[in-house]
Amino acid sequence: MNVVIILLCFFLAGFFHQGLYIIIPFISLFYISTQKESKLFLNPISKIYLSVVLVVLGFFVIQSLLYFDIKIFSIKGWLRFVAYFFFTVLISYMRKDDIKYFFIIIILYFLLTIPIGLYQVTKWDWERYQNVFDHSNHLAYVLTMCVYFLFLHNPFKSKIVKNICLIGLFVSLLLTKSTGGLLVLLVLLGYNSLKSKRISLVKKLTFILLLIIAIVLALNFSEKIAYQLESIDFLTWEFVKERIETYTIDGVNRAGGYGSFVWRIIFWSKLMLTFFSEPFLHIIFGVGVDHLTKGFMPYEFMDKDPHNDFVKVLLEYGVLGLLLFLSFFRNIYKIMNKNFNIIILMVVPMFFGNAIVNYPFNLTLILIIIYEYKQNYN
Repeated sequence: MNVVIILLCFFLAGFFHQGLYIIIPFISLFYISTQKESKLFLNPISKIYLSVVLVVLGFFVIQSLLYFDIKIFSIKGWLRFVAYFFFTVLISYMRKDDIKYFFIIIILYFLLTIPIGLYQVTKWDWERYQNVFDHSNHLAYVLTMCVYFLFLHNPFKSKIVKNICLIGLFVSLLLTKSTGGLLVLLVLLGYNSLKSKRISLVKKLTFILLLIIAIVLALNFSEKIAYQLESIDFLTWEFVKERIETYTIDGVNRAGGYGSFVWRIIFWSKLMLTFFSEPFLHIIFGVGVDHLTKGFMPYEFMDKDPHNDFVKVLLEYGVLGLLLFLSFFRNIYKIMNKNFNIIILMVVPMFFGNAIVNYPFNLTLILIIIYEYKQNYN
């Protein structure tokens, strides 16, 4: 039953995340009330997520008082963190094996649905594999976390099954054509092949071999990724400065046209320069919770989300909020026995995407964090 609950939340995150604002707190409170110890129990991970809920609420109150305005979408943004917190509490009540069985099921699901990926890429106009998720990048980040869990925790007893699953997950990741997803995997492979003392020499050599294979396949399989690398040649200070100064001409956005990475650099620079010209209180406390989401942009030149959670947090919560945001990583790192892999799984997607508002990413991340916490302390 526990695995069914996790699967329900996970698949709803893929195609109906709007419902999770209410569904996750309701399921969590109902589940806890059925336990022998119905009193709310908070482990250190749950307390970290609770602190995030309280911090965001505090910023919402401060911003509402400072700007004499209460935004409904800001309340929704706060409720998203409430849902993450309740999911953390819910998973904390479950057994470690429940989480393991979830990953076994979801990994097998991704293997069985590879034909869907081939169909979406070759027959539909989507061009990129996204399965049941809203965006291919959402799927890609979940796949990388499944690869991480499969390789380091090995839920399957058979090495043959494990290797087949690894190949299947990697093929699925290639079908997403997600630069960010592949980058997470490559950083994990590079770090563990060079730094980690927990992995044997054989596994380190395997990491290096997989890293080389991944780079070669990515460059040959995806024109998008190859173009991204070629576009880096445009990144000179003169080019970026000129694009920022002439960001919009006759209503036409001039940040794009050179690959999404170059677009990001120009867009981020424009956002930060504009933000730091704001009044002092805006710089300290931000422009408002969830103001950088689609439909609620604070600046006229914005046509998309920043695709960078560090920039998003800076603008929405100010310099003070960004410092508190960075402390979140420090606290997770300390509690997780200084496992830098967890930081990689969080930071890379947050630096190149909108991971904070990505339910599939956050639910899968919480599952891994709680699993490793139980492994270390239970």
